[in-house]
Amino acid sequence: MSIITLCTDFGMRDSYVASMKGVILGIDPSANIVDASHGIPAHDVRFAAFVLNGYYRYFPKSTIHVVVVDPGVGGPRSGMVVETKGYLFIGPDNGVFTHVLREGHPACHEIDIGRTVSGTFHGRDVFAPAAARLSLKRDSMVIGKRIKSPVLIDASGPSVGRGGITGEVIHIDGFGNAITNISSGAIRADRILGIVVKGHRIKGLVGTYEQCSAGTLCSLIDSFDLLEIAVSAGSAHERFGIDRGDRVRVVWK
Repeated sequence: MSIITLCTDFGMRDSYVASMKGVILGIDPSANIVDASHGIPAHDVRFAAFVLNGYYRYFPKSTIHVVVVDPGVGGPRSGMVVETKGYLFIGPDNGVFTHVLREGHPACHEIDIGRTVSGTFHGRDVFAPAAARLSLKRDSMVIGKRIKSPVLIDASGPSVGRGGITGEVIHIDGFGNAITNISSGAIRADRILGIVVKGHRIKGLVGTYEQCSAGTLCSLIDSFDLLEIAVSAGSAHERFGIDRGDRVRVVWK
């Protein structure tokens, strides 16, 4: 039984997700379909790339991960299959697989399903059948020519200077926590003089959300091993207006 995960910006009010599942099960009735997320903000490829990077490696090897966040559907962008040592990824070649592509040297191929498809719903007509056929090991029905230069999202890292590290907020999660691109390996808690974001200064790191004073900003290392700005039982995004792209400065002693 193959595992196929689905991550989209479709939401659950319309028929789009059910249509994809129906196509998959019509080809491979034994497929185990897992809803990873259908709450990606519409057309937000960068958000989807971050979410995918947060879950894909926790699935059993040989899982097929389908991502359909595709503002360029029907345009010149290719449908793509990415093959790593452990997983297969299926979706548009628009940067949604950026984090996967930066790990190792995966093989990337165009999807070739050999028939006319809708110009507006490749999730149903291209990516779902490709996933089902790959789950049945029918690679020759899916794999097309090699993609030598897949699209990557610009994801520059933090800059390190004598006085500290400057990074940025790269993701706002459903709780309003602001996740940065500064990894735990880049900082030492005993050297932090303060963390500055949006004009607010935070003294240092705490270990858990519970250690934050109610209603105030705090910083901690989160489950992604990244520096996160949070508010205990609140939203850093709503209460303090912190958003993606905001600069975060870690100041050394």
